[in-house]
Amino acid sequence: MFGDQSNFLQSLGWAVLNSLWQMAALWVIYQLVTAIYRSAKPSFKSLLATSLLLAGFGWFLFTFLAVYSDSSVDGVAVSASFITPEGSRELNSWLQQSLPLASVLYLILLVFPLLHFVRNYRYVRVIRTHGLSKINVEWRIFVSKVAARMAIRKKVSIWVSEFVSSPVTVGFLKPVILVPIAAINHLSPQQLEAVLLHELSHIRRHDYLINLFLNFIQAVLYFNPFVKALVKIVEREREKSCDEMVLQFQYDSHEYASALLTLEKANRTPVVLTMASGGKHNDLLHRVESIMGVRRRPVFSFNKLAGLMAGLLCIITLNALIILSQQ
Repeated sequence: MFGDQSNFLQSLGWAVLNSLWQMAALWVIYQLVTAIYRSAKPSFKSLLATSLLLAGFGWFLFTFLAVYSDSSVDGVAVSASFITPEGSRELNSWLQQSLPLASVLYLILLVFPLLHFVRNYRYVRVIRTHGLSKINVEWRIFVSKVAARMAIRKKVSIWVSEFVSSPVTVGFLKPVILVPIAAINHLSPQQLEAVLLHELSHIRRHDYLINLFLNFIQAVLYFNPFVKALVKIVEREREKSCDEMVLQFQYDSHEYASALLTLEKANRTPVVLTMASGGKHNDLLHRVESIMGVRRRPVFSFNKLAGLMAGLLCIITLNALIILSQQ
């Protein structure tokens, strides 16, 4: 029994340690690909970052299962996915003592992000069924027609909600668009149409389901800064992709940007599991510039260079640690 627990904690510790350089490597891959294809569309960038996140989480699970299945009962440290420390007694002894303790600390702290994830999920269930009132029939007809035009096969419902301060989309199998009364009162019909089209774009892209998976991954790998960096990229690029869809329907870019700014003024802290048209505060300025066709002159990014150096340093350092432990 104690041997199984020791193997579990040892394997979990190696999976957690490996995930740092694994996610760093995937983040570096994203930066290299987007540097080569600078003109890539936001939809491609969002898909790439999402795929890398899912691959990284699968890599984390594979590492844990591979180490757990290969670990011997006496606790010899054996890793997977390019890392197999054996030979150095001192380093292996230190790792065998440290990794189980690190795993216990990881599991204790894991409670908090998981509780936050569950609380957000329950809140989404609440706003989906409470505080709702019927919206004008013309908006229900508009959503139905545009959804059919966008080849959305699911029935999309739209309600006025007293719990949201900006239009949001919740649900995957039965998607629901929730609109605050303030949006109806402060936006022109054309602006509200554009905002609803933005939400329908999220539904077409299956962003609610994808966002659910990504937030779960971020909760499990809460300690990993490269996971947070990739999630931020996905959030930014998917909003830009939905903005592009709105402009493809020939809505006035100035009116649409003005609608986003109006919604931002009234927006409170959004729930992370919802698909809000406003998006993140820091990214809204860049979205507005993109919508209005403002192109910034390319400048050298010290932050991106620092991130690349940090990612490469993380990969090299953690692998060097293992190389030193080999015979």
